[in-house]
Amino acid sequence: MPFSISTSLIRSLNALPHNALVIDSQGIILFTNDSWKEYNNHYGLSPHADWTGADALELFGQVMSGPSQITALKEALHHILRGESLISSSEFILQTAAKGNRRFRVDAFPLIHENPAADQAIILSLQDVGPVITSQPVRTIQPLRLHQKNPQPLVPICASCKSIRNSSEEWVTIERFLLQQLSLQFTHDICPDCIRELYPKYAGALKW
Repeated sequence: MPFSISTSLIRSLNALPHNALVIDSQGIILFTNDSWKEYNNHYGLSPHADWTGADALELFGQVMSGPSQITALKEALHHILRGESLISSSEFILQTAAKGNRRFRVDAFPLIHENPAADQAIILSLQDVGPVITSQPVRTIQPLRLHQKNPQPLVPICASCKSIRNSSEEWVTIERFLLQQLSLQFTHDICPDCIRELYPKYAGALKW
């Protein structure tokens, strides 16, 4: 049964504080909330005023900086559709018309529907995490040595939220710090312990 967007669901999605894009299991865009439209206009992600009816992966593929990124996004969505993940969060480089190349975090999670016979749908949301730094030198990871004459400098980390203070005296997340220092790419999942704590009603479906 096709997934339909009810009036009450539209009101709920438009009331969300973050931008939301709803796609079906084939990647076709079913709905974009008001925040998404403003986000799209602000960054110039697509010339389409309303993405509804278009192929989301095709549109993202036009603004992503490389084919490996769209492949990673497809895999993340497949994990959700197969029930292997409840949420996916990854960072991608998007080429925007208004703001140039920027890093965005793309969050994806299933849209729960009261009709179990309906097709699955996924909510996507983008968040700007900063410009792409092209002049940053590539750092290599050195093997650990037990007896080093010159000890490594201490890294200030918050005892509460675990943010790290970088050389610019900015407090950033661990992921952002490692991305800046080591050019690492991250993809987020959720561990079994956190699923049991945050989503206890889904804990019985765990396969590990």
